[in-house]
Amino acid sequence: MSSGSSRCYCPSHGRMSCPICGSALAVVKYTGTERRLLDLAESDGFRCFLGCLRVDLHDKVVYGINHRGKGYIQAVFHDRDVGSR
Repeated sequence: MSSGSSRCYCPSHGRMSCPICGSALAVVKYTGTERRLLDLAESDGFRCFLGCLRVDLHDKVVYGINHRGKGYIQAVFHDRDVGSR
C-alpha cells in the first residue's frame, strides 16, 4: 500500500486515529494483487483504506498482541444514508 490523498475520512467518525499509537490515520492506496483486497476495493460503497503510517511507534503490546513492525489498515465505506439526505 502506498500513501495517497488525505481527503478521505470516516463519514461517521470524521478524522480517525490509530488504536495502537494514537497517530492520525492517512489514506493509503492498495497497489498489490491480492484478490480479496482488490474485490473489497471494487465493491459497492467502498470509499478508501485508512492506515497508520507511523509503524515506528507500534513497538508495544496492546490487548496482549505484539504490534512491533505491524501496520494498521482499515477499510472505510460510504454511509448509505448520506446520499438520501
